[in-house]
Amino acid sequence: MSGSAYLAAQDLILRFWAVIDEVEDTPGPSLFIETGALAIESFRAEGPEELTRYFTARRMLSVERQRATRHICSNLRLLPGEGTRLAATITVFSGSGARPLPLGTPSTLADFTFDCVETAEGWKFREVWGAVVFAGADTPDLKKAAAAAKGEAA
Repeated sequence: MSGSAYLAAQDLILRFWAVIDEVEDTPGPSLFIETGALAIESFRAEGPEELTRYFTARRMLSVERQRATRHICSNLRLLPGEGTRLAATITVFSGSGARPLPLGTPSTLADFTFDCVETAEGWKFREVWGAVVFAGADTPDLKKAAAAAKGEAA
């Protein structure tokens, strides 16, 4: 993998977290190829419809709860093998209410893997998957996220 490809994949990953944290207005599904998927533990959203429902429900819940998050991406590294796969540790700070929020311990720490592909429209995700290592009291309920992605009531 060339240095420029690594930087492009890194930029895609960092933009993904900016979208999740709602500090970038890019539609989340646009970061994925048509058959792309996001999976965290038992949660899975695949394809533009499910991804759109997931990102929309996530944003609505954040507004409803006045919840803010910041995902810190560290230890980003290229994985061996074919293709462009990177792994990272994600540390999440979250809180609800008016800003500035009190700073506490991280709410979640997770390991993520990003399968990135270069397309005619630039770099996109084929798949993003995560595994929660540490979960705090404010870690989201992934069953609700899964229901939202499938268009079901939680």
